[in-house]
Amino acid sequence: MHFVGMFGFHLPIRVSYDINITLLSLALAVLGCGAALWIVATGPMQPARLIGAGTLTGVAIVSMHYTGMAALKLIPPITYTTWLVIVSILVAIAASILAWWSAYRLRSDDLLSTFWRRAGSAVIQGSAIYGVYYIGMAAAHFAPDARSAVPYRHDLDPTTFALVLGGAALLFLLATLLISSDDERRAGQLELRIETAGAAYGHASEEIRDLSSRLVEVYDAETRRVASELHDIVGQNLSALTTELAAIQRLLPRDLPEEALSKFDKILQLAKSSAGSVRKVMAELRPPGIDQLGLGAALRWHVREFESRTGIRASISADESIPKASPPVEDAVLRIFLEALTNVAKHAGAKSVNVKLARAGAGVSLTVADDGRGFDPQLIVPGRTERWGLGIMWARAAAVAGKLHIYSKHGEGTLVEFAIPEDRWA
Repeated sequence: MHFVGMFGFHLPIRVSYDINITLLSLALAVLGCGAALWIVATGPMQPARLIGAGTLTGVAIVSMHYTGMAALKLIPPITYTTWLVIVSILVAIAASILAWWSAYRLRSDDLLSTFWRRAGSAVIQGSAIYGVYYIGMAAAHFAPDARSAVPYRHDLDPTTFALVLGGAALLFLLATLLISSDDERRAGQLELRIETAGAAYGHASEEIRDLSSRLVEVYDAETRRVASELHDIVGQNLSALTTELAAIQRLLPRDLPEEALSKFDKILQLAKSSAGSVRKVMAELRPPGIDQLGLGAALRWHVREFESRTGIRASISADESIPKASPPVEDAVLRIFLEALTNVAKHAGAKSVNVKLARAGAGVSLTVADDGRGFDPQLIVPGRTERWGLGIMWARAAAVAGKLHIYSKHGEGTLVEFAIPEDRWA
């Protein structure tokens, strides 16, 4: 928004941006918002977390704006009205806190209300961004004899660049908004229906197993559908954009300034990075190779990704003689496995984790063991845990008539064991 907005701002002199300071403004925005996401992802949205996440997001917005303005490198430099700068900081933090609160308040029961709640949160957060921008521009003072220390370049049309950048950002963010809204709505439905059915009939009843199985089946089917559509629409568009940019790069005159060629190369790398991000989202929704290569290959792929992402040593042993499981069982094993790894990364403080898929008696078992800090066994009683991740694991196990056991002790790590009878495996 900042750099697209700057195309509507006109000075009596031609200006350009210092590429290093511009990239610094991007890094500050990413780091600030990444830290805010980490805060809200590591626990329930309590007031302290809400304020912390909102403050970090607001500081990220303010840092991006004023660092982006510094990239103009005007001589004499831009001066600011102090009280307006303070107002812009307060607007950014207050609107960011409100946006986080709107995004993480009680779950909605239907997709439409969930979508509008997330969209409303996005509008609030957008208000923080353009509020900082216009208040910050009102606070800025430019000297009548100012000149830019950055040479003006004619190699890239700013309007075309703004349209490409804005269009790609909107396409990717819209896909993310739709996926997150649908995922949260379905998670809320699953939790509500399982709790309601459990209170009425008891957790061992056949009715609950059927309901849980059906809900899980619908959820997995929708996940596969969303992953497919993300691949067919967003992924292909980004791949086409990358190809076109590469073709344009080959047509650029080689006598252009080195800085111009470097800038275009950074744009191409940004498009490639966006395509890679889409592929990563698709892999999280539906791991590559699970339909063609089987469950073992999918588990190994995720173990490698987990190790590279977290730095926690991870090993896996998968018995290749185990026959291919039915799709519901594959999804149950995979989701319990992923939830266990997520708990290790977030809560265990482990140095290593071991995964094993093997035959066990008259069935197959999956075990995930870590050497972390462990936790209170009273928190892992089926049906009475307040931890959403553990509740998902119990629901997945019940949906395929499997048995889930979790053993943990303070200071001695945690063992997750999921066993499925042979007659339910295929």
